[in-house]
Amino acid sequence: MRFRHALALSAALVGCGSSGDDAKKPAGFAEKDRTAEATRLLKGPDWYRHAVFYEVYVRSFQDSDGDGIGDIPGLTSRLDELEALGVNAIWLMPIMPTPFADSGYDVSDYQDINPDYGTLSDFDTLLKEAHDRGMRVIIDLVLNHTSDQHAWFVESKKDKTNPKADWYVWSDTDSDPNISCGPANPIFGTNPWTFVPERNQYYYHRFYAGQPDLNYRNPEVVDATLNVARFWLDRGVDGFRCDVIGLLVESATGCDMEPETVDYIKKLRKVLKEYPDRAMVAESSNFDSSASYLGNGSDMFHMAFDFAYGYFWGVLFGGTSAAPIQERFQKVQDTYPAGGQDALVIGSHDVLRAYDMANGIESRWRRAALIQMTMPGTPFVYYGEELALRQGKDFVVDSRDRQRTPMLWDDSAGYGFTTGTPWLAFGADADATNLAVEQADANSNYAYYKTLLEMRRGREAFGTGSLEFLSSGSDSLLAYERAGKDESYWVVLSMDESAELSANIEKKLDRAPKLLFGDGTLTKSGDVTLPEAGAAVFRVR
Repeated sequence: MRFRHALALSAALVGCGSSGDDAKKPAGFAEKDRTAEATRLLKGPDWYRHAVFYEVYVRSFQDSDGDGIGDIPGLTSRLDELEALGVNAIWLMPIMPTPFADSGYDVSDYQDINPDYGTLSDFDTLLKEAHDRGMRVIIDLVLNHTSDQHAWFVESKKDKTNPKADWYVWSDTDSDPNISCGPANPIFGTNPWTFVPERNQYYYHRFYAGQPDLNYRNPEVVDATLNVARFWLDRGVDGFRCDVIGLLVESATGCDMEPETVDYIKKLRKVLKEYPDRAMVAESSNFDSSASYLGNGSDMFHMAFDFAYGYFWGVLFGGTSAAPIQERFQKVQDTYPAGGQDALVIGSHDVLRAYDMANGIESRWRRAALIQMTMPGTPFVYYGEELALRQGKDFVVDSRDRQRTPMLWDDSAGYGFTTGTPWLAFGADADATNLAVEQADANSNYAYYKTLLEMRRGREAFGTGSLEFLSSGSDSLLAYERAGKDESYWVVLSMDESAELSANIEKKLDRAPKLLFGDGTLTKSGDVTLPEAGAAVFRVR
């Protein structure tokens, strides 16, 4: 089925109310230009609460020099396309020098740019061009470990007496009673200890052997990594996404968010407070622990990025009950501290693309995107999700490369990504899912995403408004209200993919609602009708 893009149509349609008796009444809620309000919301220390982030894998985004590898000048050349989509902020996956054992998450120099991607000067240009468009830029900060080719580790492994001998976690045996943690994932091997003949010792690594863990019980390591953050903040980045940061310190009884790790995060937050209007988002290890990354709401992370979202959506695509979705988001409301912000993620570089999680069923990932844009929190859109990019089949580093395939811009030989041979093969159905093709189709996934972002733009209720789930007696209806200072919206979604849904929402309205997005009807008395797998947003105040 197709959703009607209410905001993208004529002013006459945008001004219409619901169908039924209420539609005969004069339409209220006159729409206004949201530009000034959007500009206001995206300024100041709370800008991230109202932004839509776009995750970019630079290597796969845009090649500017024909070598088949995406780069920073290429990304800079595509900022207009991101601005047109409605993106307010960009998250860059690792851009620092790396031997590429883990796609850049093995950093060999914290204060430079991967030469495959460009130079520090290129990065400065990107920051300026993005900021000139009102777009923020945050970067991946990988602090749990370095590459085994980092100068710190090269020195540390020489002997047991050098100045950096204690900068990593060393043991005389391939075990340590004070560390209870094995590899973070089977793809990283079975033994987290690797022998170094020069020291006649083993070093610890939660990930690949080429990613030795730093020793955060050493104050010198703490100071050095905080200075890494200052280096990039001084250059003008707007913040960080901190990779696996809950794993900084291990103990005999735990591996995640140990007291020393919490102390470090608080120090990092203090560093950010030295710079105006910066924000950082944590990659939490699981949903149940994500609230702990937010501290009291103002002393640790601004947002928590939870990989459980990827698996959460994967389970729910195809589900017929709205209850699991409601329970999951209600738990966020019940456990997150005041001031803490959810980071709303569907697909990412580490989980399947939305198309594949949804088994190719369009209405499923579209409803997920609508939830992502209207639930409390900050949306993070993985590059290409707006085109419904497909998984690839090939990989260079590991199987996760299948969701990291090059971006598709047009239908040319290199799909606008490169004039050379791409570093990784394109994903499936590239002829049908490139930007140029989708821009020409009013019913495309790109049109759907663009309209969603336009709907969210300048509406304070979606960024910081309250959340109330609405009762209807229908297990297939997900219904909730987002209420801001001056406006309120009802979001309704049907989990029934086989038949039209009709239900009555127990809460009543004072005036006729106005259809803002999607397909469906809603009356003042709460009667709602949605097509199969339908969804809609109504303004109700």
